[in-house]
Amino acid sequence: MTNLILVVDDDHCVRKQLHELLKTAGYRVLEASSGEEALAIYTQQRPDMVLLDALMSGMDGFTCCAQLKSLPGGDRTPVLMITGLTDQQSLEKAFAAGAADFITKPIKWPILRQRVQRLLEASHAMQALRQQTEQQILVVELSQQALAGTDITSLMQQAVTFVAQCLEVEYSKAWELLPDNNTLLLRAAVGWQQQLVGKATIQAGNNSQAGYTLNVNEPVIVEDLRTETRFNSSPFFQEQPLISSLSVVIHGKGRAFGVLGAHTTKYRTFSKDEIYFLQATANVLATAIARQQAEEALKESEQRWQLAVRGSNDGIWDWNVKTNEVFFSTRWKEMLGYEEQEISNHLDEWSSRVHPDDLGWVRRVIQDHFDKKTPFYISEYRIRCKDGTYKWILDRGQALWDEDGNAVRMVGSHTDITERKLAEEQLHQSEERFQILARATTDVVWDWDLSTDQVWWNENVQTLFGYPPEASRNNTNWWYECIHPDDRQRIIADIHAVIDSKQQFWSNEYRFRRADGSYADIFDRGYVVLDRAGNPVRMIGAMMDISDRKRVQEELQRQNMRSRLFADITLKIRQSLQIDDILQTSVTEVQKLLGADRVVVFKLRPDGSGTVVKEAVVPSTPMILGRNIVDPCFQEDYIEKYRRGRISAIEDITQADIQPCHVEFLQGLSVKANLVVPIIMQNQLWGLLIAHQCAHPRHWDQWETELLRQLADQIGIALAQARLLEQETRQRQELSRSNEELQEFAFVASHDLQEPLRKIKTFGDRLKASCGDVLNEQGRDYLERMQNAARRMQTLIEDLLTLSRVTTRAQPFVAVDILQVTQEVLSDLEISIQQTGATIEIGELPVIDADPLQMRQLLQNLIGNALKFHRKEIQPVVKIYSKILYDSEHVSPEQCQIIVEDNGIGFNEKYLDRIFNVFQRLHGRSEYDGTGIGLAICRKIVERHQGSITAKSEPGRGAKFIVTLPIHPHS
Repeated sequence: MTNLILVVDDDHCVRKQLHELLKTAGYRVLEASSGEEALAIYTQQRPDMVLLDALMSGMDGFTCCAQLKSLPGGDRTPVLMITGLTDQQSLEKAFAAGAADFITKPIKWPILRQRVQRLLEASHAMQALRQQTEQQILVVELSQQALAGTDITSLMQQAVTFVAQCLEVEYSKAWELLPDNNTLLLRAAVGWQQQLVGKATIQAGNNSQAGYTLNVNEPVIVEDLRTETRFNSSPFFQEQPLISSLSVVIHGKGRAFGVLGAHTTKYRTFSKDEIYFLQATANVLATAIARQQAEEALKESEQRWQLAVRGSNDGIWDWNVKTNEVFFSTRWKEMLGYEEQEISNHLDEWSSRVHPDDLGWVRRVIQDHFDKKTPFYISEYRIRCKDGTYKWILDRGQALWDEDGNAVRMVGSHTDITERKLAEEQLHQSEERFQILARATTDVVWDWDLSTDQVWWNENVQTLFGYPPEASRNNTNWWYECIHPDDRQRIIADIHAVIDSKQQFWSNEYRFRRADGSYADIFDRGYVVLDRAGNPVRMIGAMMDISDRKRVQEELQRQNMRSRLFADITLKIRQSLQIDDILQTSVTEVQKLLGADRVVVFKLRPDGSGTVVKEAVVPSTPMILGRNIVDPCFQEDYIEKYRRGRISAIEDITQADIQPCHVEFLQGLSVKANLVVPIIMQNQLWGLLIAHQCAHPRHWDQWETELLRQLADQIGIALAQARLLEQETRQRQELSRSNEELQEFAFVASHDLQEPLRKIKTFGDRLKASCGDVLNEQGRDYLERMQNAARRMQTLIEDLLTLSRVTTRAQPFVAVDILQVTQEVLSDLEISIQQTGATIEIGELPVIDADPLQMRQLLQNLIGNALKFHRKEIQPVVKIYSKILYDSEHVSPEQCQIIVEDNGIGFNEKYLDRIFNVFQRLHGRSEYDGTGIGLAICRKIVERHQGSITAKSEPGRGAKFIVTLPIHPHS
């Protein structure tokens, strides 16, 4: 299953962009727009990683990270902090909150992808190692409890608890196969009601997963119970919403004891390690059950023997040594399956039935007693029964001697100890299983007798540490001596504190000396066995070699240190957008970090030559700053390789596989070893970042090469940003110049252009007043045309001034009540409304952040056009209303539409783009007056408010002008 990543950012665009990038890279992605939402989603979904914005409204990223780390499993989930802050205090605050790493804005996808991949790989490695260690610890702990004599019921309950804990499942249970071989009894469970334990039963066979597991006698994995066809679903499971499960057989001698299972309500695929862990747990239970059954059988056999003795249930015999006549009691004969009359009273009846392998040594034991070497006779041997089988017999007797010291008679009892012998054999086999388990584990198992201070070690003390069996002395002194001197006092004090306080569990980590003198990192744990009085008498434990895990942890710490070091240098590089500062900071910091004799930035020219533009050197190294360098070996093929990201690392120029001319060139620069990485700016090779070792050859570590490559990438990014800043500065200067020219035009238009018009209008009025009577009809017509042209020119200039002032004389945005502005505009247009007989309908209108004067100009133009372009024969109707637009990701409104609708002449929508341009008219001046600038002014006002304007219309059916504006634009 792919990794699940939670992206937390209150910026919708950033969040969506990260979502798409991560999804394209193959990850599953969740989103949260606030810290509170992120904590809720984490609790429900438990993602594998969190990308967290540091600065958010409400709960910031630092607080969210700290609270997330306190949630269950949060301390194991890597958090990558995304921040626009670059100060050291903010970075330290991010790491203090629990962030595994951070990345600064603007985010570069290749860098982010690499960081995400590295953190997830490290997290999964630690999680797998932690899970494997936990499984081994739990199996050993369960084994220790089994060896300590914990009763089976408690041991089984502990086992299902360990399974649920380690496999992270909601349900776990252990079934016992009853003697009828058809019924399974619930012996222990986690997740189900405890009153069912010891009572609930299910049928074996294919009517349940447990029964099916017994039939196939191997682990059974179910990915989805809802589609399972190998067996039927038991009613016991239908009450729970189970989906995936795993079950294994608890083996027994002759027949299986039962089934151990794990179940979850989530879809899951169980790994091989999880299957091995569950089977290992079942094997520990099987060994403990077999051991306890053997002990119980032995105890039961002993009880039988005692009852037989007390009830005279033993076979009695009386042997006349001189005549070899023997009295065998009825019970003696019955033990062997004979009737009273089937055995005569002669010694041969006994000797002929004793197992041939036992008869010789039994006779020697009898003779030793006759010779008074032993105070009484006792032996255990096999004797044949009537059916041909053999029984184990405990034979005990006491001889009588005559005056000469010769044995003349011996009387004894014959006890059947077959069951006890079988139980002892089973106990012996159980002990062998324990020994096999001790040999099978990779841990060093030890058994410490606290009363004698004797310690037993399994063979792994040689496998892991290299000590032969004779070297590991059977006492604690040898163990003490092998503990690292810096750890010895701490460990000895700790383990004795646990023993003295009568606690039962102990664990600690320390270093243990191997046979070759090196030290292994050890995780040691033990279980203290108490006697009936509660006093410690024995301690059993296991030592796990965690050296590899320690090395992984140390490597992760080194990687974190390198990441922080890289971040510190990157921060210093990115603190300035001046190219000289960026390059000088780069060479200075890299020289300090690598301890190189010289670090330079070499800027390439298209012909392959270049200049050393920045340099950092140690005092004893020659400077090459400002030198124009032409390497005769540095041809186009080399440049092309660097364009593709080639990295050159030479440890010793005299031993490297390079051309002689290149060796001579490097020697001229006093170089013994170098490391070269390309600086790529906007997908183009800008130059090279080069580290020189001049005093001696040098091996370049992988992390040094990778760090230098990453720093070169950061330099390329910083250079690109610096260039963008220069371009933006030039654009701003050009815009400022353009605005100044527009201001000058507005000044000329408002003064120089209008002054001749005022004179034309004034003298035209005087001419009409003083000479109107003497002018003929044609003269008066010419005069009227001249005055109309002057008025149109005046109106045109005023409209152009209005258009230019949309940006040059704009006012700051404030809260504007559109309804109030509409009413003021209608008041200004009162005469036009009366002249046209128009009906005005006003709907709900919003309050938005805007320039109040420009909103008034916008509405006046739109409403004025609606009144102007009406149909002559129909009374004008103008509707002014609004709509609120909601974004799908937010509850609060984001935009609004202001609509001015009329029933006028309308227009063909193919001219829609044309009507919002300057001087564009769809009708002649004889039909409708105007300059063709009004809608252009409207569009410019709307664009200044970060909105849009459009229209819908048909000729003769009116027009609807739709203005879309943000309610709270970024002013």
